[in-house]
Amino acid sequence: YRMRTRKADFNLELINGNNSSSKNIRNNVTNLRSLENCTIIEGHLKILLMFGAKSGDFQGLSFPKLRVVTDYVLLFRVYGLETLSDLFPNLTVIRGNNLFFNYALVIYEMLQLKEVGLHSLMNITRGAVRIEKNPDLCYLATLDWSMILDSVEDNFIVANKNERECGDVCPGTAQGQTLCTQTTINGHFRGRCWSQTYCQTSKFCLYLSVLPAIQSLDHCLKPHCCGDICHKFTLNSLLRRQMCRNLIRGHNIATTNFSIGVHKKCEELTCEPCAGPCPKACQGNKTIDSVTSAQALRGCTVIEGNMVIKIRGGTNIAAELEASLGQIEVIKGYLSIRRAYALVSLSFLRKLHTIKGEQLEADSYAFYALDNQNLRQLWDWSKHNLTIERGRTFFHFNSKLCMSEIRKLEKITGTKERNQKNDIAARTNGDQASCEMQLLNFTSVKVRYNMIILKWNSFWPSDYRDLLGFMVLYKEAPFKNVTEFDGQDACGSNSWVIADVDPPPRTNQEDPGYLIRSLKPWTQYAIMVRTQLSASDEHQVHGAKSDIIYVRTNASKPSGPLDPISSSNSSSQIILKWKPPTSPNGKITHYRVICHKQEEDSDLYKFDYCLQGMKLPSRTPTHLDSEDEQKWNRTEEPNSGGGCCTCPKTKMEIEKQQKEIAYRKTFEDYLHNVVFESKQSRPRRSVENPEPIGSTHFYSTMSSLQTTTASYKEEEKDDKVVENVFGRESTVISNLQHFTSYKIEIIACNHLTDPGRCSMATYVSARTMPELKADDIPGPVTHEIVNEEPPHVLVKWHEPPSPNGLIILYEVFYRKVGDTEPHSICVSRLSYEKFGGTKLTLLQPGNYSVIVRATSLAGNGSFTGTTYFFMPSRKTR
Repeated sequence: YRMRTRKADFNLELINGNNSSSKNIRNNVTNLRSLENCTIIEGHLKILLMFGAKSGDFQGLSFPKLRVVTDYVLLFRVYGLETLSDLFPNLTVIRGNNLFFNYALVIYEMLQLKEVGLHSLMNITRGAVRIEKNPDLCYLATLDWSMILDSVEDNFIVANKNERECGDVCPGTAQGQTLCTQTTINGHFRGRCWSQTYCQTSKFCLYLSVLPAIQSLDHCLKPHCCGDICHKFTLNSLLRRQMCRNLIRGHNIATTNFSIGVHKKCEELTCEPCAGPCPKACQGNKTIDSVTSAQALRGCTVIEGNMVIKIRGGTNIAAELEASLGQIEVIKGYLSIRRAYALVSLSFLRKLHTIKGEQLEADSYAFYALDNQNLRQLWDWSKHNLTIERGRTFFHFNSKLCMSEIRKLEKITGTKERNQKNDIAARTNGDQASCEMQLLNFTSVKVRYNMIILKWNSFWPSDYRDLLGFMVLYKEAPFKNVTEFDGQDACGSNSWVIADVDPPPRTNQEDPGYLIRSLKPWTQYAIMVRTQLSASDEHQVHGAKSDIIYVRTNASKPSGPLDPISSSNSSSQIILKWKPPTSPNGKITHYRVICHKQEEDSDLYKFDYCLQGMKLPSRTPTHLDSEDEQKWNRTEEPNSGGGCCTCPKTKMEIEKQQKEIAYRKTFEDYLHNVVFESKQSRPRRSVENPEPIGSTHFYSTMSSLQTTTASYKEEEKDDKVVENVFGRESTVISNLQHFTSYKIEIIACNHLTDPGRCSMATYVSARTMPELKADDIPGPVTHEIVNEEPPHVLVKWHEPPSPNGLIILYEVFYRKVGDTEPHSICVSRLSYEKFGGTKLTLLQPGNYSVIVRATSLAGNGSFTGTTYFFMPSRKTR
């Protein structure tokens, strides 16, 4: 199969036409005209962000020459587009040479798309399919992707229109025929089609299209091409006929997937919450000489013996040590740091508050620091407290640890009076450090949503040539507890982002400054500046540094609300819940909820559902079962009170859930990063007057985005409900029509009046519950004897004025008085509209009774009252 498909691809490239590079079509429908002469796109095809488009804009728009896309096809937020059938009627192959996040075909948040409709698509050579969050999209259950892809296990097709809400009708079904290839998926055997007009063709048809017996590729682009290959094509050899039979026979093999569920019984366990982290005592003396040995102490809060740290190398040491040793609060023996060349600070012991000194190093020392060549800081003493209950302190040959740092430890721990003269060597501690630092003050801090502009005082050492420049250090800081050496080690790891700034010219009187770019909106950053000096053998060089300041970037447009769920508890209300955005980019002030009434699918008006073989369409109100709601409300927090603990998930379940969440978020981040491309070229600006960085093509569509709600299906303006929700992530929408489908937009805003500070909408659909007697036929059933040939009775009734959805058909039950079994006829909507009822051809005279009931999308209404009439004999007529 693979070889044959490749051969077909090769032949497709020989079609006369123009090759084109990647196409990125956005903002306006007229930009699609760039596809007019394309036959093969050597790259990707992206069509996206057409917020102002309407369905009429796509009428008559078609690109039949396009046959092959060598990379991927992406469609995202193209409003008004209902099908791709007319747009790309002959798109046959998507190669997937380069993929969009592992996908060759992505259809995401296409709000009005009703069917995919790529009826000529017969092969996706590499990559999977992702079709997600398309609230009106049907004809997905009628597609067999294995006819197009070699493997379907990586496909991701979720959050589209509920299959039960779709009245999918394949070609021929309305006439009681089966024209399309039938296959079995998950135990469902049915015809495969793209729409009510086009059957799905097999990728084998792509191979047939290049057989010598077939003169033109167009043969294989007709509807129903491979629905019955053996009849459509004259094959010249017995081998080809056998291949054809095998293909069709292969499609009829049933394959059923079974999912195995595991039922867990909750054990009778009780939970008692700890006051803070639960204590964990670790016995014995502990030596930390590697990251691995540190990991063995993860979770320990009390060390029952001594701790010796002599770690000399490794990867990401500071972060690993904090993760493993950061919970230690008490060391009952002594703490020794010997030749730990990798350490810059002891801040990784962030909770250590007591060293008891029950055992002492050399029978004297509770804190012992020897020959730590890169140790520069013990703790940030403005935020840390440490008590040494017994024993002295020892500091020798710590060449970068300033004496001021050691004196602070003596004072805070209470060991100053205990220490003896030779315990701390003033000549070998801090002898290679610049310990006398001047203070640099910031003179200007300007903030944007994605940048911070800094200026600080000029600084020049006694010999200006010693100043190599400045270092600007910054990092995200949710809390104001950052220290200079957090996350640093001597092996290159550093939690700070460091930017080098050249010294200003000596003749320039302006203060030095720096523009920090590509920051996150509404995020607090810790920032500091320090000098970078050359070492001199002739004289001591004293530098300067600033205090750590905390600056929050400005607010910006938030990301969309997450995980909306809807349910209906009555015929006029919809209950709505959602979760806040992952990136609020400010303080969420309110949510804007816009509810649009949706008309029933136009296909429901076309078909005669009384015909044999036609599946009766039905709709169901939106319900949220208790299990789904529990999953939605579930948090990972432990049980805070007594009682039965929730059963813990297995490691595999936790990993799978985390992977799914992370993968989905990563995909959405990747999508938005690709879609909202940054402008690359801009003139160079000064620090004083920077141009806003990170402006994207997205902002060129902001005006249309802000008016999207107003222009959304203008004909539905009167059927729109708008509500602002403050202080919560839920609402109840009232005064709605019974058993009606609504499309609901949820928009997060972090400013009360500025529409530019509102997110893109998150969508969810819901249907209200049915009205109890809405499908009952009003008034009596009437009759009229018609003396024509053949003679008949015209039975009439009134249509329910406000049915649940719409009336699909009527059932008429009649019988002659005295008969035990009634006769019934089905009256389609189309037939009712002709006569206002139906004709009963009765051959036998006598008294008859008749009752009628309507069937809507919600089910059957009540029977009418019985109507009696007399059918005279032909002689009396």
